[in-house]
Amino acid sequence: MLVRSGGTDCRPGPDGPEVVLGVDTREAAADVIDFAFRAAARRGAVLRAVHGWTPPPVWGYAGWAAPQPEAEQFRAIEDELLTLAMTGWQEKYPGVTVIQDSRTGSGAAALVDVGAGADLVVVGRRRRPHHHAGLRLGPTAHAVLHHAQAPVAVVPHD
Repeated sequence: MLVRSGGTDCRPGPDGPEVVLGVDTREAAADVIDFAFRAAARRGAVLRAVHGWTPPPVWGYAGWAAPQPEAEQFRAIEDELLTLAMTGWQEKYPGVTVIQDSRTGSGAAALVDVGAGADLVVVGRRRRPHHHAGLRLGPTAHAVLHHAQAPVAVVPHD
């Protein structure tokens, strides 16, 4: 857990206090999601599940964006992946309101942006054998720790 010195200047969103959860839809980690739901329940906060994604690189190499119908198909697929990752959790924590937020761009940038006024930002870190250089963070957790204004919880998972 990282809390910046001087405390935080959290501004409740339109739905009240908010816990922001970074979701890797390809490998959603139950430990991370459960931690975020418990934190939101304790705070009486809304849980915002955030997933950042980028279109397939083929269009980037060509120097042009995907045609609108294909871009919308990618967005629908990513939205569905986020829905699948969050399936079952609302039933386990019925008192927590969930907002699903799937957006184009890096997950780190989305979490830093959305987490600016949050009470807590929750990200995961895969457990790896201890390295002589200390804990090893992935690029998303690293960026969020360095740039988020809100307190950040890094939850290890398998």
